[in-house]
Amino acid sequence: MKLSDFIIKTAIVKNLKAVNKTNVLEELVSTVKKAYRLDFKPGEAVDGLLKREKIGSTGIGHGIAIPHAKVKGVTSVVGAFGRSETGIDFNALDGAPVNLIFLILAPLNGPEEYLQSLQRVSQAIKQPNFCKFLRTTHEIKGLFELFQEVDADLDKNHA
Repeated sequence: MKLSDFIIKTAIVKNLKAVNKTNVLEELVSTVKKAYRLDFKPGEAVDGLLKREKIGSTGIGHGIAIPHAKVKGVTSVVGAFGRSETGIDFNALDGAPVNLIFLILAPLNGPEEYLQSLQRVSQAIKQPNFCKFLRTTHEIKGLFELFQEVDADLDKNHA
């Protein structure tokens, strides 16, 4: 599963308007609904994401968060990427504010696809310079191209 398959260009927000975790989740869920034209209830998706956050923060450190949840009405794994200029308090493991957010919504069934999407994001953020370039690229087209480049690198390295 490629990062650019479940985070499409129209699901990238280069400058999030939201300034707190709940509002960021709402903004990214709204972006997913619009980008993929899906029939799910945004409020239920945000509630699911917040419930997941209560289990343990998806702020994994180094300014990165990967909020994720299974949502009724979502038929395949979809996602969004958002970047915050100011940083968001995500109760990250290292206590630092988060400025790169990879949101993943998955169907209620199909755990393998869900786990593959989480794994792909985890692999991508470990690639040299990927996150640095995500923080400094100013155009949505360029951000999406970074996703495609990291996909190509990961596929080449795991072939």
